[in-house]
Amino acid sequence: MRIDSPTTTQSGPTPAQWQAIRTRDSSMDGGFFYGVLSTGIVCRPSCAARPARPESLVCYETVEQASATGFRPCLRCRPDRPETW
Repeated sequence: MRIDSPTTTQSGPTPAQWQAIRTRDSSMDGGFFYGVLSTGIVCRPSCAARPARPESLVCYETVEQASATGFRPCLRCRPDRPETW
């Protein structure tokens, strides 16, 4: 699995993003997406999966940006299928 290193369009979570991930805040769905570097999976903030440590996360504005850098959509929260949110 090859995950490109972060660029200017992506970064680790801000404190507000990390709070949204930790609390599984569904109101933030679509506002940003996060990729887990250890698994190569991209999720919505409200994903029911246990979140990784913040230093293992990289945030994106869109699922397409995450996919372009090598992440695949989570099969649990389906970030690539907004109709399921």
